[in-house]
Amino acid sequence: MGKIITVGSQKGGVGKTTTTLNLGYSMSRLGQKVLIIDGDPQGGMAIASNLKRRTTLGLVNLLRDDLTPEEVIVPAKDETLAVLGSGAQEPEDALLFESEARKGNLGKTIRSVSKGYDYVFIDSPAGTGSIVTMLMAASNSIIMPVNCRTIALKTLPYFLKLTRKIRQGLNPDLRIEGVLFTMFSNSNPSDIKIYEEIKKIFPLPVIFKAVIPLDEHFEAANANGMPVAMLPGVEEAARSYMDLAMELKVRELQDKARGISDEHTEGLF
Repeated sequence: MGKIITVGSQKGGVGKTTTTLNLGYSMSRLGQKVLIIDGDPQGGMAIASNLKRRTTLGLVNLLRDDLTPEEVIVPAKDETLAVLGSGAQEPEDALLFESEARKGNLGKTIRSVSKGYDYVFIDSPAGTGSIVTMLMAASNSIIMPVNCRTIALKTLPYFLKLTRKIRQGLNPDLRIEGVLFTMFSNSNPSDIKIYEEIKKIFPLPVIFKAVIPLDEHFEAANANGMPVAMLPGVEEAARSYMDLAMELKVRELQDKARGISDEHTEGLF
């Protein structure tokens, strides 16, 4: 089973969908087999990835048990990346998400479709409701996008409380993969001030060195239904998510190295 990472935040509009899509795409460029899952009944990933041109099916159909994963997961052209939409089309579909989350079936479905992938990135709804809770309970870790706004300082503690609650009751192995600063302008004094304030809340190793800039090309990419790296001439914007993918991979390798016992440190032979 691949490493399952939920991209989540108490607050909306911080770049969860953008991060899920662009990080997943960047990780696939590093040769990893990646599945992106839209865990939000609002279905933002279908627009951001242009999935809606291919299918309206998705998680809802798996939760209803009327289709197989092969029928609803859509592979990209080179097959290192695939997308599973939410499949939610009607208001009752959102209610089904909630109901199946509370029953534990949402988490079981996520884990089932994750087999065969190196990484699974889940775009979660904003907030701390039952869908978010069960997506995190099914995950190995979470990435928390944060934009440098005053409200971010106020909402972060609530999300951290949810993380602790899930560790205590549902998933003791859940870890915070990292806090990711998004939509950051290094020419805005307010952004810089809040950036420094948030860094005081978390130990530095938890905060990603990669920072996602405030860049109009991300909006252009969303409007065209593609990762920003697929737009011509936008190397700087695309590089920020490639930097994040490489940092995530390096962290994983470092964690594995720290877990090597003494009996494996005698040399090559």
